[in-house]
Amino acid sequence: MRGRFKYVVLLFIICIFAAFFLSSSFFQIKYLGVNGNNNVTREEIIKLSSIYYGENIFRINKRNSMKSIFQNPYVKMIKINRILPDRVVIDIIEREIMVYVPYVGSYLNIDEEGMILEINPAIKRVDLPVVKGLKFETFKVGEFLKVENEEQFSTTTQLIKVVKNAEMLNMISEIDISDLSDIKLKIKEGIKANLGSADNLDYKISFAKSIVEDVKKSGIKGTIEMSHDGNPVFKPD
Repeated sequence: MRGRFKYVVLLFIICIFAAFFLSSSFFQIKYLGVNGNNNVTREEIIKLSSIYYGENIFRINKRNSMKSIFQNPYVKMIKINRILPDRVVIDIIEREIMVYVPYVGSYLNIDEEGMILEINPAIKRVDLPVVKGLKFETFKVGEFLKVENEEQFSTTTQLIKVVKNAEMLNMISEIDISDLSDIKLKIKEGIKANLGSADNLDYKISFAKSIVEDVKKSGIKGTIEMSHDGNPVFKPD
């Protein structure tokens, strides 16, 4: 009986503290911070989170808030931190536009994984390339682009990542993926690069970058040919 009484008393004390924490104005949220956002406004993130000033910090449902914030296609990762007694900070990592895909007079903004971030009538950033040759019938913002040829899609995302890692995205104006055995790039300095197949993309892109850096100072235009067996060559126009 004595042991059971101690248990009841302990439970009663816990309930009192819980009631205090959930009702005390000391734990009402007075600060809402958002970090890592560039494309999505702070106001949009807070609105989606359904976390409000004056709400008890222990009453917020982080799981539901994160699920709601993920409705915005630009949001890739989220972390919500309670900082007692009255601060909540939302850290996010955003998806970035890597390329544009033409669609009936508009452009799909695509990230490196093939996620459709939005659709616009014009290109927002002229320093990013346009991908041509992808065939698809329907799409939905916030989902991965579904093209007729899955190999073509995987090659596109692979190429985007290689170009990004080589810091060449701002050098390329167009990527033509129509023929997987004859991938072509248009580079802004008036240079073209015929990559051939998707084999050895890291090497091919690295070589193309070195050629571009060598010839752009002289203003020479031409084609980097890598679609044949043997060593890559540069053919001036």
